[in-house]
Amino acid sequence: MNRPIEWLAEEGSSKRARNLHLPILLVLFSILVFIYYVDQTPLIKRWPFNNTLFTGVHDLYRTLFLIPIIYAALIFRLPGSLLASLAFFGIILPRAFYFSPYPNPVLRSIISVALSTIIGVLITVWINRLGKERKARTELMAAYEEIQDYDRRLKENQAMLIQAEKLASMGQLSASIAHEINNPLSGVLVYTKLLSKKIAKGDLDKEILLNYLSKMDFELNRSTHLIRSLLAFAKQSEPIMEKVDVNKILVRALDITIPPGSRNDLKVKKEFYALPEITADSDQLQQVFINLIVNAVQAMPEGGNITLLTFVEDNQVKICIKDTGCGIPPENMGKIFTPFFSTKKDVRGVGLGLPVSYGIIQRHLGEIEIESKVGEGSSFTVCLPIRPEDKGKKREEEFGWANKRV
Repeated sequence: MNRPIEWLAEEGSSKRARNLHLPILLVLFSILVFIYYVDQTPLIKRWPFNNTLFTGVHDLYRTLFLIPIIYAALIFRLPGSLLASLAFFGIILPRAFYFSPYPNPVLRSIISVALSTIIGVLITVWINRLGKERKARTELMAAYEEIQDYDRRLKENQAMLIQAEKLASMGQLSASIAHEINNPLSGVLVYTKLLSKKIAKGDLDKEILLNYLSKMDFELNRSTHLIRSLLAFAKQSEPIMEKVDVNKILVRALDITIPPGSRNDLKVKKEFYALPEITADSDQLQQVFINLIVNAVQAMPEGGNITLLTFVEDNQVKICIKDTGCGIPPENMGKIFTPFFSTKKDVRGVGLGLPVSYGIIQRHLGEIEIESKVGEGSSFTVCLPIRPEDKGKKREEEFGWANKRV
């Protein structure tokens, strides 16, 4: 029933619609006035007006005037209701004074008009409330659609930031990886030349040839692994939430960032404890670890110590990456997650590594804790819930993980 009423309320809101409804009101009033006073005209002697229906039930006819009054309230709101009630009073007053056979006719007319006015006002209040509710629903739907649009654009921007940071990280890693790939290829070239010389001399010792081929195979596999790791890191893909082993992801990130033997001035200490599997996107976690390890390396241009520590605490898997670098000044601690903020003047970067990492960890319902002291180094601890629904509860005992070294 509300839909037709809302339609009438909406129709009444435009000037053009009101102009169309005004003649309808005039016709309704004209018909009811004719019926109300037909017994005072010569038509009362003719059929069908000579019926008692037109001569003795004027209270019913007064009730019928509610139709145009309610109609006016729906279309013209309170002014229409009051004007229709006033017209009703003007219509029935002459009969009360001159033609009514009932006692107290004026009082009866005033009561009828008062009741009609009250009904019209109540209808107007109801229609206004429906209009406000309709407007509120429309505004709410518009706000909801706007929020959805903002959310969509935010996700698109986050994806672009993640990819931009991947490309920036690739640029920083490419030099060290190119150097690392060049070493095994140079070794393969040396062994190829040695093999060529031995074959040319006819010196075909089986054990020596197999030894050369084995070393060449090892170096080529090593180069292939590095290239595949770099391509996997550069590839943009939709997040895939699955059960993952955090320790394996951290090792993979370390191998990409600091290939074995590439930085003799860096000492990496690994303290990995047995961890439960968690639900996460392995590629995104790998990117976070790469960003943090790269930051640690860049904080120690002259070399130093990096400690990778994993453990379970407060129903969370925690991954701590410590360095003995320059540290972060206190005045910069509140800015390090701000996009494009960077203190690395001598290192090329876009200042998105930590903001992107922070966004990824937040989407995993985790957090990043930071401790730093200028001149001594920094510690970044990634905290990921074992069970997101139980976040904040100290229930790691349920899983039986006792922080055993692996």
